[in-house]
Amino acid sequence: MSFTPGSRRGAMADINMTPLIDVMLVLLIIFMIAAPMMMTGVDVKLPESRTGRNLESEALTVSITFDGRLQFDQAFMALPVLANQLKAKAQSGGKRPVLVRADHNVPYGRVIQVVDAIREAGFTQVGFVTAAAPIAAPATAAATGTK
Repeated sequence: MSFTPGSRRGAMADINMTPLIDVMLVLLIIFMIAAPMMMTGVDVKLPESRTGRNLESEALTVSITFDGRLQFDQAFMALPVLANQLKAKAQSGGKRPVLVRADHNVPYGRVIQVVDAIREAGFTQVGFVTAAAPIAAPATAAATGTK
């Protein structure tokens, strides 16, 4: 058998694509089903880092005292003055987060007024500072009265 250009070498040159397409479609379906499962959160204990950054050093902090007074940059000020100060910081400081430290006795409406002033100044990352809750010891059977 001699080979001439343009001639077919028989059945060896024809590749059946159907099994390959079937395998690729099965893999596609598997990945479509598995991808959302991989996106869910998992509880992990994070490692410690000596070079990690604390966000509080970069963030601006607005404090609201128990009587509703506002503190920013170590000075007490009224809400309109705070809004002007924040606008000036937003224009010169870039995208920094703002942390709100509010006393737990401050009315909710006052906190919302401050958050609105922060957002109107141009800040989009607003967080609330909270204290860590004490961890309660697990109740034992003797303490609860059960056997």
